[in-house]
Amino acid sequence: MRSDRGSGPTATLILVGGVISVTSLLLFFGTAFITLDTAQSVTDQAALEAADAASGRIPGYPCNRAERLAQRNNFQLEKCEVHGLIARVTLQVTVLGFMTQTRAKAGPKNELR
Repeated sequence: MRSDRGSGPTATLILVGGVISVTSLLLFFGTAFITLDTAQSVTDQAALEAADAASGRIPGYPCNRAERLAQRNNFQLEKCEVHGLIARVTLQVTVLGFMTQTRAKAGPKNELR
């Protein structure tokens, strides 16, 4: 019969390795989720700022304001469209080596449909 003697350290190493692997994966994908969430927040804010500029509520050109806001947050403005008081903004974001986009639309409530 074989003895179980000496198997404790091996089991401990396997358990610790598993915990480290799972923690690393959670941090890896958690960072990606946070980046996407931040990008969407910046896109929403850029669209709101562009809509405010289009309405005259704040000074400046709508798409210039959206672009400056994106650059301040280290994102790239992909597209900015203003039709009347409605602003549509698209940012380009790199997450885990993949390019993706976040989009937002802002303007007066009764005209957003």
